[in-house]
Amino acid sequence: MTGMELFWQLASAFLGSFGFAILFHVRGLKLFVAGLGGMATWGFYLLMHAHMESLLVANLFAALFAGLFAEIMARLLRSPATVFAAPAVITMVPGGSLYYTLYNAIAGNAEVASEYGQTTWDVAVGIAIGLAAVTSVFHLLTVLRQKYQTKPQ
Repeated sequence: MTGMELFWQLASAFLGSFGFAILFHVRGLKLFVAGLGGMATWGFYLLMHAHMESLLVANLFAALFAGLFAEIMARLLRSPATVFAAPAVITMVPGGSLYYTLYNAIAGNAEVASEYGQTTWDVAVGIAIGLAAVTSVFHLLTVLRQKYQTKPQ
């Protein structure tokens, strides 16, 4: 991938995430940060995909990155993590492969539909496990901090 192709991919990821955040009625600095999250997540995905054979693992790591970004920004900007997580992973959603899965299934091309279906499944599972893992760890840390935090007397 050339430097110009990388630039356009990252710029498109920023604009796509930025636009998706607008649908959530995100405003101000949070809107810009949501766009940055999508751009950074897509860049991280490209890096992982270039160094890993497994599409599922590359998406898993990118979703872990997106979840970590969302949880950190949520605490820094005092917002729900969803405000940053959804726009961050929107660039990874397997819309194209899902379309081709269904198209080929309807057209009777079972083998091609199966290949696209496996791709769709790998991406979706990677995103789901990655986001769930980060959210679970942060929730556990919050519960433990509240439980063991010294209370003023």
